[in-house]
Amino acid sequence: MAAAGAGGAAAQEAEPVRLSGYVRVAENDEVIRAARLDIEERGLIIGTNRFGFYSVELPPGRYSIRVTSLGYETVTEVVDLRETTSLDFSLPLRPVIVTELTVTADREPPDLDPASLDMSVVRLDVPSLSELPLVLGEADPVRTLTLYPGISTANDATTAINVRGGAGDENQIRLDDSEVFNPAHAIGLFSTFNSDAVGDVTLYKGGIPARYGGRLSSVLEIHQREGNSREFEGAATIGLLSSRLSLQGPLFDGRGSWLVAGRRTYADLFLGLSSDPSIQESAAYFYDLNAKANARYGATGQVMLSGYFGRDRLRIGTQASAGWGNATGTLRWNHVFGPVFSHLTVTYSDYEYHLQNNFNAQAASLDAGIRNFSVTIDESWDVGPSDRLEFGLGLRSYEIQPANIAPGEGSAVIATEFESRRGLSPEAYIEHETEIGRLGLRYGLRAAGFIRRGAATVYDYENGAPVVYRPALGRYEPGAVVDSTRYGDGETIISYGGLEPRLGLRFGLSDASSLKASYSRTRQYLRLVTNTNSPTPLDLWDPVGPYVKPHVADQFALGYVSTLAGGRYALSGEVYYKRARHLIDYVDGADIYFSRRLETLLLPGDGRGYGVEFLLRKTRGRLTGWASYTLARSDQRTPGLTAADPGVNGGDWYPSPYDRTHDFALTGLYRLGEDWSLGANFVFATGLPTTYPVARYEFAGLILGEFGPRNARRLPAYHRLDVSATRRWGRGELQFGLFNVYNRFNAQAIAFRQNRDSRTVTEAVETAVFGLVPSISYRRNF
Repeated sequence: MAAAGAGGAAAQEAEPVRLSGYVRVAENDEVIRAARLDIEERGLIIGTNRFGFYSVELPPGRYSIRVTSLGYETVTEVVDLRETTSLDFSLPLRPVIVTELTVTADREPPDLDPASLDMSVVRLDVPSLSELPLVLGEADPVRTLTLYPGISTANDATTAINVRGGAGDENQIRLDDSEVFNPAHAIGLFSTFNSDAVGDVTLYKGGIPARYGGRLSSVLEIHQREGNSREFEGAATIGLLSSRLSLQGPLFDGRGSWLVAGRRTYADLFLGLSSDPSIQESAAYFYDLNAKANARYGATGQVMLSGYFGRDRLRIGTQASAGWGNATGTLRWNHVFGPVFSHLTVTYSDYEYHLQNNFNAQAASLDAGIRNFSVTIDESWDVGPSDRLEFGLGLRSYEIQPANIAPGEGSAVIATEFESRRGLSPEAYIEHETEIGRLGLRYGLRAAGFIRRGAATVYDYENGAPVVYRPALGRYEPGAVVDSTRYGDGETIISYGGLEPRLGLRFGLSDASSLKASYSRTRQYLRLVTNTNSPTPLDLWDPVGPYVKPHVADQFALGYVSTLAGGRYALSGEVYYKRARHLIDYVDGADIYFSRRLETLLLPGDGRGYGVEFLLRKTRGRLTGWASYTLARSDQRTPGLTAADPGVNGGDWYPSPYDRTHDFALTGLYRLGEDWSLGANFVFATGLPTTYPVARYEFAGLILGEFGPRNARRLPAYHRLDVSATRRWGRGELQFGLFNVYNRFNAQAIAFRQNRDSRTVTEAVETAVFGLVPSISYRRNF
């Protein structure tokens, strides 16, 4: 929002009235988030909130209101405002118009808006994703995020993102406000987000609004599309590995809408063509289903229900099988009470996995999962033309089932049941946004906590130390148990809490450029139990407890944003520093998956990340796209528990597993005409840290390696080129793609082994995920 300019004396003396409503897509009535409304007579700029709603108080009078949003035609309406009025604006979708080699656009992307207080934010234009090169023929919003500065993945086989050097579990992922705990299919090759069902994607990697909390590094907010309330429509896509179908249409005579979208891979169908019976009985596929319905009542009220269900299936003959997946649900009620936009949200999320082993005496099944239920109330009060106050409160519950092991018939496996780990997380926040001349200010405070609850048994250790260092053995071992305490169902074991201040500043240098700064403190009460760089479907979450404190991080950022050449280009640069406390590392040789006492395997530590990020985007012309570059460091330190033990690397700072010094991406989309477009990505990044052996010795007839300092070496540099071509005609769309065009062998991991011909020779073995991968898909709209 911007400060109002001086109006006429008569208008200023009149009692102000309120103008409010939604900005919608003209073709289907879906809301448009982050749209911009310019009220020229007042010199006032306002924006729609994350539900597409706007509200402003103005003196009675006649106003020309210009409404813009990326990807839509600009609409200007003259409003004769005499009393409090509810008015929706409808923006037509912008077609690709090629005239004198230009594709027109009206404004800078909202994530590079000098007039906005947002910084360290990435917003994706989801409809254009399908024109970019795809991985295995799938338009993936999460993978597209890695083409922006400060965002990367550990390897090509995962969609778990690392934001500004943070681990994958430091990102809160929200689908229509429901938490998604494992956002991956096919062991990480695909994300759970079907682009046919996704309406918009926003990633906050810094300057996080006060309404969000629970993770250290970022918040990824994804909204599903609402559906077409004007008419029935659908789309079907078939590719080499998967097919998609989406349907949508109106409800209640256009006062509501619905959408259903499904996706399934079918590589398993070809296994039946094998002559090997064991392969015929195998399977490997995933499917998911998105659904959403909403109904409007009155001038501003709305009720929305959305859900997601996805599963992966893997079966190896009759010997073993696995299945895992997410289920989420969201019920939301929105209503406007004068200047206050109010919404009540109830969410449910469930991630679980099942393993089955049918090997005779070892036959057994294992079940594990995490469930979350939440209720939140959020209020947004437009106090004045340049003042907005947001506040709310909520309660979240978590139940984690580490594992239930059941033996098969005739099996020697012992039935084992691990106690559930439960907790409650209360939260409240308040945030104020205002404009004072050229200065924009957003400041807020979040209060959140975590209450660890029973039933559970908590062990007491000698000297209060669950981990001790044995100098004679040169290793860490579990501490000696001296007692235990049994907590009943619902009893409080321990509670944590604290305040999380947030601050954002914007100083307008001109209409086309501004300086921005932000500070945020974040706390994390859940962590992923894994000692690998990239999460797997079998990793589970674990809450804070008597021996594990919440992770706490402070992040500062300073940035510059500008639009150039009349809005043809947008440029941003940011420098940031992040410091984290109470992080954890695992002792060497830790068996983390079936431990009843995880605290005996953990070492506390700290983390830090700092760097500079640049983004240059071209928004007009036949050629559009962006270039991003990140120069950064991500370090961690794990000192010893006492002055007598070494910790990791002697307690000194060392590169984290997600440290990338250089990360460059160039993305382009070239329109040959109304029918053809070409897309390309080029990526270059420093190799991730790894640990090499520095010596070897013989023990009991075995040649063993002695490894040097942790993460002291690096994998080779990563680079690749992807290209695509898209052809449209009528209601059809055909896309061809090549991933990793020049077939670069990008090492994703390295292992060391003895040479088969010489026991005294150690050789390194590099592993890559993808070489050259072609793709083709056809889409039909109806």
